[in-house]
Amino acid sequence: MSDGRRKTSNMIKIFFDSRQSVSENDSFSPSAQKPAQVAESWRNLGIPVEFSSFIPCTKKQIKLVHKAAYVDGVFKGTHVNGFGNKSNQVAAALPWVCGSMVAAALYAFENKTNTFSPTSGAHHAGYERGGGFCTFNFLMLAAVLVHQAGAQRVGIVDCDMHFGDGTENIIRKIGIDYVQHYSFARSDFSGPDDGQNFIDHFPDELRKFSNCDIILYNAGADPHINDPLGGVLTTDQLRSRDFLLFLCMKKLGIPVATSLAGGYQRDENGGIKPVLEIHDNTLLECHRVLTEY
Repeated sequence: MSDGRRKTSNMIKIFFDSRQSVSENDSFSPSAQKPAQVAESWRNLGIPVEFSSFIPCTKKQIKLVHKAAYVDGVFKGTHVNGFGNKSNQVAAALPWVCGSMVAAALYAFENKTNTFSPTSGAHHAGYERGGGFCTFNFLMLAAVLVHQAGAQRVGIVDCDMHFGDGTENIIRKIGIDYVQHYSFARSDFSGPDDGQNFIDHFPDELRKFSNCDIILYNAGADPHINDPLGGVLTTDQLRSRDFLLFLCMKKLGIPVATSLAGGYQRDENGGIKPVLEIHDNTLLECHRVLTEY
């Protein structure tokens, strides 16, 4: 379990390689093209970050959490990916997408510090199929590999708007007992102000992860009230969500490796500026906690 001995450097390491981003993909979701845009946006925030490369995941590693025939089919182009197509570009990017999150998780655990991976498209991918713009579940792959590296218990805090059904499927299929999984989609939105009701109760949920060695934070942008597939939290409430998570884990001495999850808003030119701003805020809140608390 976490021993509370955590590094206090304000430099945030980001694991990015241009090969994890594609130039085009026939999909409603911008996730496959998003890593490069997010990385560029983060470079321009004016806070201390360090971009690091990494090695891509192998097919053998990906098969730790997915059926071999499914993995092989995606790479051969005989099985549709999570976007519902057989894009060669997407297939070529997937080892790098997975590698980014795995590298972020391993570095965070080994160095007791927060890291970021500009990756999306994991939690709907189950053991033998993808869907919902998710092909391979890099959250579960990172959890398995960081466990192999010595983490006794791994927390996945999934704050995408939609339930991480693929994550649950893999946990059950493989029989994993060291992953603790929270999904924002299972929160109680029955209060008079759904967003504030979530913010008020989120710290209670986070404290349940006090026995974890690392948190994999899937920081979705699609819970935003203006997202076409979301509609619960304001921009300020999303920032509060991120702030609360980073602050709670800092107090508990637990490192956090953050990925992006979904976000589908478009600006007037068809770009994803509203989504980039939300992802910017997540990094900014992490930096604020590191420097001010």
